[in-house]
Amino acid sequence: MKLKKLAAIIAAATMVCSLAACGGKSNTVESKAQETEAEETMTVDKDKKEIVMLCEVNGTYFTEPTRHGIVYKGGSNGEKAVLRGLADEKEFYQALLDIGAKAGDNLTAADMKAGPDNGKSVEGDKLDVFVKWDGQDEIPFRDIIKCTEDYTMDLRFGGNIESAKENNTGCVLCLDSCATGIVSDAAWPTGTTQNDVAKFYGDKDVLPEDGTQVTVVFRLAK
Repeated sequence: MKLKKLAAIIAAATMVCSLAACGGKSNTVESKAQETEAEETMTVDKDKKEIVMLCEVNGTYFTEPTRHGIVYKGGSNGEKAVLRGLADEKEFYQALLDIGAKAGDNLTAADMKAGPDNGKSVEGDKLDVFVKWDGQDEIPFRDIIKCTEDYTMDLRFGGNIESAKENNTGCVLCLDSCATGIVSDAAWPTGTTQNDVAKFYGDKDVLPEDGTQVTVVFRLAK
């Protein structure tokens, strides 16, 4: 009886170890798969001070206004932008740090409630942002945006990583100054879209059709 009981204990222990080993292997495989996906959707070149991100055109905003230029597809605002980002905004934040960009971190949630005459502009290092796709060479990000007002785009590394973590909106690039977006536009202070000062759309005469994959290039301005 004692031998049978000992054998049963050994068999059970072996099964537990086997399951743990399998679990560890599965976690390792999953981790590697996630790393591979990140590499495929976003690349970082520290020497060129450049980040390349894959995105998809969201044709909804050819006709509906939005304040979102790029939002990560996994965020709560993933379907609210001109371009659906395929890379996580928090990883994008780290990538900007990796190329030497300095965040502004000067905006708060309270600033987003500003009236049309007392908004604040995002600060942080200036970025030059371009878009390209199959058959189309790089063009400035401004060229894919249609706005009810004429303006010159001034994209800045706003930072906002704590807000990004707390809210999980996925906001990569906002079209006016934002306290959550990793990058946003200093040309338009907070309160711009909330007060209908300007309305932004994806330009259907420039962008390819809905669902088309495009490449967005972020460069630290010289």
